[in-house]
Amino acid sequence: YLRDRFETFDDFAAVLNFLQGSAIEGSSNKRWSSKFVFPFGPHSLFEDVNVKPNGSVSNDRRFFARTGEILYLMLSRSKPADELRGLLTSRFLDQPAPYDAMARALQGDIQLAKAERGGAYLPCSQHPVFDRMAEDWLSILKLPIPGHDAIPHLVTTAGLNLLLYQLDRARELLGHSPVELVCEIVSPKKSVVRDLSADSYQHNNMMPQLAIERFIMRIAETPAWTAAVASDERVLRASDLMQREFGWPDGEEDETVGDPKQLLDELLTKATTRHKQHVGKIHATWARAIGLSSRRSSRRVRYAPTDRLLKTLVVACVDNRLEFKDFLVRLHQRYGIVIGDAQARSFVYAGTADQEDFSDNAHRLE
Repeated sequence: YLRDRFETFDDFAAVLNFLQGSAIEGSSNKRWSSKFVFPFGPHSLFEDVNVKPNGSVSNDRRFFARTGEILYLMLSRSKPADELRGLLTSRFLDQPAPYDAMARALQGDIQLAKAERGGAYLPCSQHPVFDRMAEDWLSILKLPIPGHDAIPHLVTTAGLNLLLYQLDRARELLGHSPVELVCEIVSPKKSVVRDLSADSYQHNNMMPQLAIERFIMRIAETPAWTAAVASDERVLRASDLMQREFGWPDGEEDETVGDPKQLLDELLTKATTRHKQHVGKIHATWARAIGLSSRRSSRRVRYAPTDRLLKTLVVACVDNRLEFKDFLVRLHQRYGIVIGDAQARSFVYAGTADQEDFSDNAHRLE
């Protein structure tokens, strides 16, 4: 079919060269099946896969490169889902970028999956983060800019809201106060705000793991657990309870255990180990990827938003002329971002910072 779509080999090579040049992270050392062309349209969307030497292909999760199941579920459960669906369809599917035709020319006939694959799991039927992310996307998609110029802003706001969703779910379980991101607008020398920003980053980075520990260990506070450990067959009863609550242990793992607490400790160890290898990396990895965190001019990682992220926040939050102080208030209300002294009152009242420290921080942004 390539002979029918390209008049000369040079045309074919030119299209390949263009698409290779559009690759996201094209210069990275990732395998070729984990590198993607810019999403110009529906024919430029691909899944992270593992291509084996025998030619077989299987979907993979090596680089957090899911196909967007969680994001799709979040947006589809948001209040403005219908309006968002219409805009996404009109901006990207009905009128894809001309470059998408190049990707289409390289592809054969459409091949549908032979078997339907199960979707992702999202426990919340509704959540404020779902609505906020949809509102961010609507603000961006309504701008009079080309669709491919809107995509970087959509990606950045998606990353920020997914990150905040993880933190907010952990906060809800732990019963903590609303999530805050103390952001330093990078200064030429060390400052109080820089230290508070690093502390804020570290606190948030640990919160999902603390939530997992709390989720597991709270079973020990239930009447059912108390009755189980007080029974004659305490290990067996505790094992049955953990099977109902967590789906663990799955069989013979509890036979050599002499104390129910050992079951909890073992589950906690396995859960936290796997968390650190996978979901536990979301905050650090995505915060860096969207330009929210940095180690620049410091030994500690802290929240230090880049110009690119700040531009996206303006695009998503500001629809009309707005005073600077009101912009800072809006960032704090929507995302918990703390930049100016008005948003940092809790730190000033606690004596950990002076009002002037955060006033200077805001002035550097202004």
